[in-house]
Amino acid sequence: MMYGYDFSSGDGWFMLAAMAILAIAILGSVWMIVHRPRTATPSGSSSDDILRERFAQGEINAEQFDEAKKRLG
Repeated sequence: MMYGYDFSSGDGWFMLAAMAILAIAILGSVWMIVHRPRTATPSGSSSDDILRERFAQGEINAEQFDEAKKRLG
């Protein structure tokens, strides 16, 4: 008598197929996480734009604006 799984009864093939599907799902998930598209920087978020916004809102004065502009290039 044989107890357990063997490939002749078909149960072993089902288990092998299930493990292959699980492995493909895991590898596919990892690949999708690694290769996901990078989020683009929103428009208006460059350092120059931020500096202009801060100056326009009065957070920095003209001297600070000019100094920061020199440092940023």
